[in-house]
Amino acid sequence: MPRRKGAYGHPVYVSAAVRPEFFEAATAREVMYRVAERIRVLEVSTNSILQDFSTPESYEMCRRKFAKRN
Repeated sequence: MPRRKGAYGHPVYVSAAVRPEFFEAATAREVMYRVAERIRVLEVSTNSILQDFSTPESYEMCRRKFAKRN
């Protein structure tokens, strides 16, 4: 799970072995934090992991922002 200055972000990679738990849980967050020992933290140097793109509008905004970098 990527982390920047104590804040966790995206994307989160999950083992295929955990997949069935997502079908039984109310939220993905519930699965992620159910067994703390499963979490591996990767400290990153960018705030990009904190960008929200869960709606078409926010995704488009992020896409335009990162397209400018190239």
